[in-house]
Amino acid sequence: MSLRALWVIKLSSTRKEKCLYFRKFPTSEKKAKTIDGDAYVPLPQTEYFIQLLLTEVRLSAASSKFIVARDTCSKEDEKPVFELETSAGKLWPIVVIQQYGLLLCCLPLVEQGSQNKPPLVHIPSVSLGFSLLCGISDFLRTQTSQEFASRLAELPDFINEAAPFGIPRDTCSDTVLAKLANKVLSVPKSQKQPAWKPVLYKGKACIYLAVSECIKAAQCEQGELQDFWDVYGSIICKADLEGALPDITLNISHQSDVDCVPLDHLTIHPCVQSADSAELDTVVSRDSVPSRRIRFTPPAEMFTLCHYTASRLQELPIFGVYQMTYDSRTAKFNVNLKLSDQIKNNFEYCELQIPFYNRGVISSFETTPSQGSTSLSPDKNIVVWNVGQKFPSKTLEVSMTAIVHFSETTSTPLSSAEELFCVGQNGYAQLYFKIPEFTHTGCYIDPKSIQVSPSTKFKLTTVREYFSTDYKIWNSYGDTLTTASRK
Repeated sequence: MSLRALWVIKLSSTRKEKCLYFRKFPTSEKKAKTIDGDAYVPLPQTEYFIQLLLTEVRLSAASSKFIVARDTCSKEDEKPVFELETSAGKLWPIVVIQQYGLLLCCLPLVEQGSQNKPPLVHIPSVSLGFSLLCGISDFLRTQTSQEFASRLAELPDFINEAAPFGIPRDTCSDTVLAKLANKVLSVPKSQKQPAWKPVLYKGKACIYLAVSECIKAAQCEQGELQDFWDVYGSIICKADLEGALPDITLNISHQSDVDCVPLDHLTIHPCVQSADSAELDTVVSRDSVPSRRIRFTPPAEMFTLCHYTASRLQELPIFGVYQMTYDSRTAKFNVNLKLSDQIKNNFEYCELQIPFYNRGVISSFETTPSQGSTSLSPDKNIVVWNVGQKFPSKTLEVSMTAIVHFSETTSTPLSSAEELFCVGQNGYAQLYFKIPEFTHTGCYIDPKSIQVSPSTKFKLTTVREYFSTDYKIWNSYGDTLTTASRK
């Protein structure tokens, strides 16, 4: 379970990407040559590699062009794993993540032979490589350019400790930094220190728990089409507790004052020792959903305790109707948004974006919103409506009418299928919102249920948030891409 090479690439808005760090591991390369034999594909030159990679991940100037090897429907999407077609052959599997203006990449060694392309789940080095890239990203995340330059200079030492000879052994940036700083460890003889927690915490006990719930939706007010939505969430934990193996038990409960939605089966972190993770087949009533109890030994870093889904949601948080007609470089539309009475009427932000593609840039527009303000995006392709932080308390409903005029000036190149689809009266409005201290399912962490062993006093911080990820309202007078026909 090792890596052949690592790259850290600095992205640039001027298309002048630069490789900040490159490291290949000769021992892994020698093993790759032995395994693949005549099918062995060597590592390309860095500049050539960056050029191929940017094209594959759609970050190059030619991203809007159709490339058969990349864009054909027969190609299986395995993100964040990619394959590059080099002059010497196909290089696979390349793991890529993009964070903080950086492109972090690694090439895991495939013990079964990379040319055989075994299923990713059968290649442990892919998961280890992804974890290492996340650790490197945390290590390089800084506030100032001076701090970043200092961390970049320390990156070789970080890699030597985190993945000696290309074999990841500790991907947590906090513990790697602590080992590099030679922190003194003092563990009582009665305790055994686990290998995955080489550095112990010393200080005030604190537990941070965050419930982050998302909704993805597509809706269209047409008789033959059915609205679609998908609700899912995660619970993030950071536990600073003294001792080698502290133990935490907590309940994932539901508020009794809302119409609760039961959670489907949980996907839990490996540190969880026991959990009520099975799917609930029957629920007595929506106001008495049983709690899920989880017991775990937290690692030193912040981690995702569990993921969950909620398939039994009965209605959308915000129901929208978008009606647009287009003729002779002029679009007329009206939008109506209705907030469900089960949703907390207190937004951190609520914004509706109405994009217009394949029609030229917007030369002028007139809007009449019932509340909030409107503006135009910098590329003059999107009308933006800032709805505000609250819907009217009496009606819970807002609306806007608008007339948009287009010039013949060519807009920016299009790349996605949705952008290419939006011609004539085909179009959509995209809703972005976030509600703090609220979840649609009523899911929350019960503070009274939290138990720590060995017993100690601790400061508890819990937060919740509910936000949209891909919330589309398709034009009622056009075709759609992401709704299903009614049965």
